[in-house]
Amino acid sequence: MPEDQRLHGLDPTVARREVTFTVDVEGVTPFLKLATTCRSGQDWHTFASDEGAHLGGLNSAPPPLAYFSAAIAF
Repeated sequence: MPEDQRLHGLDPTVARREVTFTVDVEGVTPFLKLATTCRSGQDWHTFASDEGAHLGGLNSAPPPLAYFSAAIAF
């Protein structure tokens, strides 16, 4: 890949990086939460998390441990 087309994240001359994650969590119900997160002020994403009905949740989104397990797999 030519120098002028090199992706920032793949530049071998960069010896140090600083990445800041910002997360804002809103409790909608006792178990339903909406988390909005970004990396260094860019790439905003919103995640919903809820528990199953057997635990008192609405079963409207994946449970928190599903996100945790997926993160470990990555």
